Amino acid sequence: MIKFSKITATLLAAAMLTACGAAQDPSAENATIESEISSVSETEKAPETPEEFHKAMVDRSLYSLGNTSRLKAKMEQARSGERTSIAYIGGSITEGVGANAASCYARLSYEFFRDTYGTGENVEYTNAGLSGTPSNLGVLRLERDVLSAKPDIVFVEFAVNDSQDEIAKESYESLVRTVLEQDNAPAVVLIFNVIESGYTAQAHMKEIGEHYDLPMVSAADALTPEFEEGRMTWKDYSNDQSHPNPEGHKLLCEFIANLLTAAENAPDSGEYTFPPAPKFGTAYKNAALATPEAENDRIIISETGSFEAVQSGTSGFPCSWKYKGGSEPLKLTTRESSFFVIFKRNNSSSMGSFDVYLNGAKLKTVNTNQSDGWGEAFSQQIIKFQTVKDMEIEIVPSENNGDKTIEILGFACVEN
Repeated sequence: MIKFSKITATLLAAAMLTACGAAQDPSAENATIESEISSVSETEKAPETPEEFHKAMVDRSLYSLGNTSRLKAKMEQARSGERTSIAYIGGSITEGVGANAASCYARLSYEFFRDTYGTGENVEYTNAGLSGTPSNLGVLRLERDVLSAKPDIVFVEFAVNDSQDEIAKESYESLVRTVLEQDNAPAVVLIFNVIESGYTAQAHMKEIGEHYDLPMVSAADALTPEFEEGRMTWKDYSNDQSHPNPEGHKLLCEFIANLLTAAENAPDSGEYTFPPAPKFGTAYKNAALATPEAENDRIIISETGSFEAVQSGTSGFPCSWKYKGGSEPLKLTTRESSFFVIFKRNNSSSMGSFDVYLNGAKLKTVNTNQSDGWGEAFSQQIIKFQTVKDMEIEIVPSENNGDKTIEILGFACVEN
């Protein structure tokens, strides 16, 4: 693993800033480059000027280069004119909240890659960011939203959405491992952000990244000293408690551009090899997702009962099975080891509850009125077996549900 210490490739910092949407006049660019050249010495002096502090911040963002062989191979692929696909998966920061679809960090860093390594129209872009969602939903929608595009490079950003429990760790590692195991050998880059309170789940994500020898960018590591030492305020980076503003998105792009440039100039790290065992677990690899608009042959829905397929206003899930009244169950069968229900939740007394039965026995009641809900898609694990089992699942409106709203957005299963 190549850990960051000093990167001569940051001589291109001025070019990166321009590529990521920050204007810079020629005299400032020359001054920056001269400063970079003078700073490359056996012993670097402490930063003194705003330009030097900025460079130090960008340097800190590169937590690790990891094994760069896959990333460099995809750069060469793009340079040769071959189709090269770049995908991003994460929460609202990746989706572009705080900026917009054209000025979010994902779009800006894609454009940097396209303009730097592509030959015109051969570099494609997929943004699978979805607000309010952690990696335990990300891993369930990975095939539909990311792998279906056959990406060559996948950026993963869930550090401010994930908890730090077992399912979060296994979901994140399962997502990373599933991407790495694709036939076209994609490169994976991990991105760690931070919110105003200082929360980030990057600690265990860094462990996973180190285990798989992956390139990693930490906005948390880059920005925290700036806030603590007063060179930046949170409002310089964000207009709320969580999401980068347009300037913040440009900064994230600069961090990624710095990593790409460093990877391009890094020594050959040899062929990529997988670790023999997981770090935390990969119980959720290769998940299957079934929704009203997209069936899946691993989840067979036999009856919809008191639910009907309708258009949904929930981001990322255009349709739902909505409760229409009555007490008839929605029935399905599957042969897997884990089973999830994805539903719309909200902090509202108008939201109802449903019971889940497995092979005729009631497992649990799911209440879709949740205090931290705001109308987003939410995934809940219903069962996790150690081995694959035949399952007959019934989704039944709870006895006291009345006419309250229930929207089932999908089902997911895993056979590992």
